[in-house]
Amino acid sequence: MASSWTRRVMGVAIVFATLLTCISAFAQTGGVTGKCIGDGSAPLVGYTIQIERTDIKWSSHVKTNKKGEYIYIGLITGPYKLTLLNLEGKRVYDISKQVTMGDPTVVDFDMGKVTQEAKKEQEANPEYQKQMAEQKQSANLKGVFDQGRQLYAQKQYADAAAVFEKALPLAKDKNIPIVLGQLADTWAKAAGTETSPDARKADQAKSLDYYQKVLQIDPNEASLHNNLGNLYADMGKSTDAAAEFKKAADLDPTHASSYYYNLGAIMVNKGQMDEAAEALKKATDIDPTNANAWYWYGMALMGKAQLKPDGTLVPAPGTVEAFQTYLKLAPTGPNAPAAQASLDSITGKATLEYKKEKKKN
Repeated sequence: MASSWTRRVMGVAIVFATLLTCISAFAQTGGVTGKCIGDGSAPLVGYTIQIERTDIKWSSHVKTNKKGEYIYIGLITGPYKLTLLNLEGKRVYDISKQVTMGDPTVVDFDMGKVTQEAKKEQEANPEYQKQMAEQKQSANLKGVFDQGRQLYAQKQYADAAAVFEKALPLAKDKNIPIVLGQLADTWAKAAGTETSPDARKADQAKSLDYYQKVLQIDPNEASLHNNLGNLYADMGKSTDAAAEFKKAADLDPTHASSYYYNLGAIMVNKGQMDEAAEALKKATDIDPTNANAWYWYGMALMGKAQLKPDGTLVPAPGTVEAFQTYLKLAPTGPNAPAAQASLDSITGKATLEYKKEKKKN
């Protein structure tokens, strides 16, 4: 059995060894400290620094003070990830750091610097550069296109068309048919203002070329076929115009009334009253409130009237009703005098007035 002296020595040795162990453990710790600033170097007050070991499962946190500063000591040396959390507890960004013994490792969070670095990285990205180039091109297109639209609104069609010509090379994807359609329409309008037959034909040729180009891209746009039909009508190509109006009506039944009306007007001008009456009847069937369609329907039917040997005019069925409906819908319309005169000639009356229905009280 050991003597009491021996036991006392061994006891001291054990305490000493324990003390050495504590000193060694303490010497292997470190910490983290730093400052958190935002834009303009403003301190981020009350933000949270989440501290996590990346090699083992351990985490803690500390908040920034009024100066945006923080400190956390007593960390065992090793790899850490420090995450900056905003006042709502959402991650802003993080920094990985190796914590060493001794003085706390400095880990600053500089939002301005991070933002600038992120911006530089983004600007160096080829995809971002492509997007910026496209946005710039789109902005340039809009500026030129708006300039053209202003001239168009002022009825300076030739000048507007010249501006739209400059917009075409800037157009991409879905904007190409928009610019082509605008060019086609504008050159058609410009043709209508020309006093020289040669200049008119030249503008019409440009308009036709653009309509053909845009329809290659978008062949099922009814309004383009309708507008092309109007151009053909102005060029005296009635057959082509009729084909375009029919195409428009087939593609867009909702607005077919106006397309059939245009077709009927072309047929009236050609003197093809049967075809005109058929088209205009379709226009009134689709939209019974289309006053002009009723008037021209009556005029088309007038062309089918027969004259008896005694000089009595026998109108085609529906003629009287067509003019009466027009006068009901547009009693003061531009065609009201002609509609009334046509009714007078049919009925043999000197005057035939249409009386408006009194409003019910």
